[in-house]
Amino acid sequence: MVEERTWFDPLVRRLGGRAFRFAYMMIGNIEIAEEIVQEAFARAWASPNTPSAEADFRRWLYRVIANLARDYHRQRGRFDKLPIPPAASLDPMERIDRLSEEQQVLAALRKLNVRERQAVYLRYFEDQSFADTARVMGSPEVSVRVLVHRALGKLRRDLEASGLREVAI
Repeated sequence: MVEERTWFDPLVRRLGGRAFRFAYMMIGNIEIAEEIVQEAFARAWASPNTPSAEADFRRWLYRVIANLARDYHRQRGRFDKLPIPPAASLDPMERIDRLSEEQQVLAALRKLNVRERQAVYLRYFEDQSFADTARVMGSPEVSVRVLVHRALGKLRRDLEASGLREVAI
């Protein structure tokens, strides 16, 4: 008899967008990120050991996405360009300043290695705790704290060198 998985669809609906943004941050390509998320959800559905509690499912899903992204990078090499959709702004000068800052931040993020980018994304873009970030990455929490600290230092130095004085990192 096939087990009822009534918990699965609501989790897919709640986490699909966040999972896509996480995959996109790791990959930098919309189509590949969509494929990775679809593959991660397919693996979640197929596995009899998929956790049904939302927090555990999210950590498990992000771990699968991170592993698939790592596999993609091994096969294709690191991505070199992450497009930014333009920010909606009425003032053209403000829009140019903001776009310039975003491009500088993304350029600085691209200089980080994949693990550093993953840790910073999970911690600050997804607002995950260090403990949750460590579980997703499969690393000890203290290692993730050090990794994030060093990555933020690199970002700060790079952004200050590029002329951004007020860096909120």
